Amino acid sequence: MKNFIFLSVETGPIERVELDVKAVVADLLRHLEDERGIDVTDLLVFGEDEDEPLEPRAPVHGKGNPVLHAHRCRHVETEVHYGCETFKRRFAPSATIAKVTRWAIHEAKLGPEEAQEHVLQVHGTKIQPPLSAHVGSLADKTCSVEFDLVRKKLVQG
Repeated sequence: MKNFIFLSVETGPIERVELDVKAVVADLLRHLEDERGIDVTDLLVFGEDEDEPLEPRAPVHGKGNPVLHAHRCRHVETEVHYGCETFKRRFAPSATIAKVTRWAIHEAKLGPEEAQEHVLQVHGTKIQPPLSAHVGSLADKTCSVEFDLVRKKLVQG
């Protein structure tokens, strides 16, 4: 019997992958190598928002359709600029932008109302990644990413 998982490999988009319902991480890595031609040497597989990589024998299926992230970086050095302050923290590549945003808002000591008006924007760009994106999908080969915590653009009609 087959089942689906959702997987992002390094900076790639989240894609649907069909695997046997009893598949483990080692089977997923074999699939990536055989079906997609991806070099899986040093590739780690993380559950979404999980800090530690899954073991090779860990099942890839859980409740519903799990979201996984495969990356060569064990951690992504994350910098967030807000005003004249800079906050730094290491996140697993599977950390969602939502998780990073909550941390940045806490570090900036924003109140609840002000927090709702702020989003992360890739430093030096106008790109505001969706809250469901993984920080690893934005990390370069140096295993790092830089954001600005900015006010949302409010549309007034």
